[in-house]
Amino acid sequence: MRLYGNRVTEEEIAKEVSRLLLGDPNTRQVPLSVSETARALGYSRNTVYIYVKKAVEKYHLLGYDNNGRIVLPENTKLEFQRFDKKHEIMHDHLVAEWKQDLLTRKGGEPLASWKPRIRALESVCNSCKVTPRELLISQRQTEKILKNYAQIYIEGNVDIDPRGAKRSHDIKNVIYKKAQAVRDFCGFYGMMWKRGTGGVMSQKVPNHGKYADIRLTDAELEQADRFIKEKWGLDSDIYRWFWVGIESCSRFEALYTMSLDYTKHIGKTGKTTYIMTAYESKTKHIRGGKWIKYITRADTQKSIDLLKARNGTRIYEVRIYKLTFRKQMSQSLVEIYRQIGKKNYFEDRPTHTLRHVGAHYWLARKNYNYGLVALIGGWHTIDELRKSYGEMPPEKVLEMIEGDSGIISLPLLH
Repeated sequence: MRLYGNRVTEEEIAKEVSRLLLGDPNTRQVPLSVSETARALGYSRNTVYIYVKKAVEKYHLLGYDNNGRIVLPENTKLEFQRFDKKHEIMHDHLVAEWKQDLLTRKGGEPLASWKPRIRALESVCNSCKVTPRELLISQRQTEKILKNYAQIYIEGNVDIDPRGAKRSHDIKNVIYKKAQAVRDFCGFYGMMWKRGTGGVMSQKVPNHGKYADIRLTDAELEQADRFIKEKWGLDSDIYRWFWVGIESCSRFEALYTMSLDYTKHIGKTGKTTYIMTAYESKTKHIRGGKWIKYITRADTQKSIDLLKARNGTRIYEVRIYKLTFRKQMSQSLVEIYRQIGKKNYFEDRPTHTLRHVGAHYWLARKNYNYGLVALIGGWHTIDELRKSYGEMPPEKVLEMIEGDSGIISLPLLH
């Protein structure tokens, strides 16, 4: 017989059957039913019963009660029911305990991505029609569930998050995020995957550096600027969102909470810069997540002042539900991108695209001074800026190569 793909003895199988049926307090694995144990091991129910009998009579791993029945814990199996507002996944006792850990993991503070991780786990459960408990049966079972999820996603039958998330074309990133959540959940209950694990459970960052060339040329930026002014006007939320997003290189949450307050700085040449502050929750372990932002475009400054004169407090004026706002802003950004012939990544991640565009915007204006731009845009390391956001375009390389000085000053590659 084989157990999890390996040849084993009869006693080893009896021990594993007993462990699954009784539960494992060391790993906080809940007791399984005979059917769940059969699925976990890839055996038939009849085979499991054979090894239950051996575990009792031959290896004394299980016992009989006074009526001659095998003593097993009361099974708490729950039939699958789709998680939604009326049946919240956080009410599942296993998820509730995991959630408590997520909310206190950083020295008593929550993990920044705790909500997306719970939603990712919910998506896997709803799409594959399994309960959180079924993810804890065995590594083999969990990996099979993730493979099923990947297939369901490819076929377009994935259970869509009702809170506004849309289906992404980037299957690698989708599975990476789901595996990250599932591994975290399972890890909390003692089921670990070793470092470097491949396949659906891999935690090798997908597409690292793949989108470092996402940018808009000066001509495309001018075209976008004209389109926004003609359709929405300079004094519009989308105008401020687009240009503040580019100049600040901020993520969605930072833009959404960004205050209109600024300090005006006039340089020696008379150039005016608005110095603003953005809070990036993803990097709150660095200077409390506060980053100084520099708004230098005169039209962006004018748009900010027009809203400020109406007692605005954020960089947008509309007051609607956050997810609705995000959806509307994303739709407007996608319309802008399509107007200038951009799609795919631009359409998939409309606001985050502004961070990429902003990286190239500043790098081009500061002669690829990665250190300075990392400070301006809020990247903790120069290497992350260069690899993931700011790949030097070929025309810039040629410009440096063909420079009159004959000296090529390219950033060091590590």
